[in-house]
Order: sequence, then C-alpha cells, then structure tokens
Amino acid sequence: MMLEIINSCLSNSLHHNPNLVYALLYKRELFEQFRSHPSFQDIMQNIDMVISFFSSRLEQAGADLSVERVLEVIKQGAVALPKDRLRKFPELKFKYVEEEQPEEFFIPYVWSLVYHAGVGLYWSPQDIQLFTMDSG
Repeated sequence: MMLEIINSCLSNSLHHNPNLVYALLYKRELFEQFRSHPSFQDIMQNIDMVISFFSSRLEQAGADLSVERVLEVIKQGAVALPKDRLRKFPELKFKYVEEEQPEEFFIPYVWSLVYHAGVGLYWSPQDIQLFTMDSG
C-alpha cells in the first residue's frame, strides 16, 4: 500500500513533493527488494524512473551539494520532467473500517494527549489509573 501511495504522489503531484523525492533518492536502496518482486514491478516503474531522472540531474549539478541545492535541483527537475513519462494508475480509494471496540485504542490515546498537553497542570504519573483492576 505504501508503494501505491508513493506512486500516486509522484504521478499526480510530483511538483508538490520535493521532500518525498529527496527521501526516495536518499533511501533508494530500500527499494531494491521490490524491483525483482513480480507483484511490485508495475508500481516500481514510476519510482525507478523518478529516482534515475533526478539522480542524473544531481550528477550533472556536481558533487558535494548542500541540502538546499539538492532540493532546488529537485524542484527544477519536477517542472522539467514530462508528465507523460510517469505511468498513470487508477485513483487510490480508501475505506475506513471501524474496529469492533475502538475505545481500546482511543481512551488510552486521548488520556495520553491530555497528560502530555496539560501545560501548567501537574499529573503524578504513579497516581494515574485509567482502568480499575477489576475492569478486566
């Protein structure tokens, strides 16, 4: 699913995601395992194309580039990259499925937010009890 989300960001709004491209270039070795896997080859086409396109642009820009210069090259490259080079996939759709007992997650989560955001309030951690011992 993450590869599909990354692919969607690249093919639909590459120019709005220079930090994503930067991260892809920085961690390109993470994608090696997906290149040879048959289930991911179609999704990996766009990711590989973006990585190789921007890698070559960075090589042309020279060595020892600052982070700011790399981001500048990525932003310029995003405008220069022809949109038809990225393969379009169907729009991603997600469906929210509620758990049977969402309170098991949300009650402790909300209390952790209250505890950490209670600016100016003192909460004694050893005295906090979310559930009684017999609530089982």
